[in-house]
Amino acid sequence: MQATKRQVALAIIASALGFFVDLYDIIIVSIVRRASLLGVGVPESELLSKGVWLLNVQMAGMLTGGFIWGIIGDRFGRLSVLFGSILLYSSTTFANAYVGSYDWYLALRFLAGVGLAGELGAAITLVSEQMPQRWRGLGPAVIASCGMLGAIFGAYIGGRYSWQFTYQLGGVMGFVLILLRLGVVESGIYERTKAMTSRRGDLSLLWKKKGYLLRYVSIILLGFPGWFVNGVVMTFTPEIARAMGMSQIPSVSTVFTMFFIGFTFGDMSCGVFSQFLQSRKKAILWYLLVFSAGIVAYFIWGRTTLSLYYGLFILLGISAGYTIVLLTLAAEQFGANIRATVTTSALNLIRGSVIPQATLFSWLTLWLGAAYSAMIVGALSIGLAFWALGNLEETFHKNLDYVEE
Repeated sequence: MQATKRQVALAIIASALGFFVDLYDIIIVSIVRRASLLGVGVPESELLSKGVWLLNVQMAGMLTGGFIWGIIGDRFGRLSVLFGSILLYSSTTFANAYVGSYDWYLALRFLAGVGLAGELGAAITLVSEQMPQRWRGLGPAVIASCGMLGAIFGAYIGGRYSWQFTYQLGGVMGFVLILLRLGVVESGIYERTKAMTSRRGDLSLLWKKKGYLLRYVSIILLGFPGWFVNGVVMTFTPEIARAMGMSQIPSVSTVFTMFFIGFTFGDMSCGVFSQFLQSRKKAILWYLLVFSAGIVAYFIWGRTTLSLYYGLFILLGISAGYTIVLLTLAAEQFGANIRATVTTSALNLIRGSVIPQATLFSWLTLWLGAAYSAMIVGALSIGLAFWALGNLEETFHKNLDYVEE
């Protein structure tokens, strides 16, 4: 049964606000990294190494959760993920405000990561399946644009209030949002899929169908650049800026704010641009080219003035906005019986790319310093993204009402 316009609108609104809370909870770890680690007894000399480990543990949880929630979404429905994931990450984020040791901090952020893994992938899958084919690129763009405001809000709260209050607020917002989701209906395509096949959430299909595994890996690699900026350049802005020779060290919260202001516009504009071009791939290519130019400008001229440094993060945010079109492209690549599994797991493998990128950055800093290490990691992530784009099929006009067998 086709969802009504009102049901589609409610799904978009609930998903957009869900992503708002989701992204708030993801980025506040980076915003309050120093204050929270000092608060649980980590010495100043270990803030970088244990900060990397904290970020990696949260991302490891998201990697784990990406597969768990993806399979749940294909076997039990998209709505089961939207309710279950937010309940888990809201409760663990709230509990983070009362953590008393570094080990408990790690454990709770791992569980929060598992919960955070399900939100966006399930929302993109649900909305893509509910919207008319010719307009389905716009729904995810609206979701992402609203969601990016959650990151800006997180940067604002984390930069002005205690790290404990920052976590408390994240948990409370999630609990309130659950009430809004009570009116959201399940995808009609998913309901039909249940009658068509029992092979729901079966990732072995990626190995059995020619070219599918390469397509899946390419989706992940294409998302590397955005998380290079998020997990390396922004999170470790104090260390990189100092290595670049800046006398006035930029504020991490301001950097996040500037980037996500750009990202908010970039998500919406790239979605509209893909509709104008009637091509997901061409829109991604243009934005990736601008992103590459922005990274070069950052390392060459970013150190000049603080205002230019912040301004470049707006440009990087706009150009990294192709990410939401990438997720729409991912949802359109595969049949309905593995769509949620692929989209959700790929999204979190993209987020989890911060683990090898931040680890490589941390390792290289021992020999090359923070600035040159960031340059190398950035060049690798961008190069892989261009290669990956060529491996994906264009899906703008594709009918999503089919299954993989």
